[in-house]
Amino acid sequence: MVSSPRTALTIAAIAAIASLLGIDAAAVSTSTPFSDMGLSSLQLARLTAHLEDAMGVEVSLTALFDHPDIEQLVEYLAVP
Repeated sequence: MVSSPRTALTIAAIAAIASLLGIDAAAVSTSTPFSDMGLSSLQLARLTAHLEDAMGVEVSLTALFDHPDIEQLVEYLAVP
């Protein structure tokens, strides 16, 4: 079964954030703002690189500020 682009992006974002924060993926909320998760500016930059590598999509740092949680970011990235 092939997952949708939104699902794949969500899974990639959750895994990347969990890795960056050193927490279990189950503890990552898709609706909590990145800033409330405690991600530093450096970690946000790394998140863009993780998503670009995992999904082959370009993710600007500005996109993380304009779409400040996983749900909003995935919605933005999934639009063709």
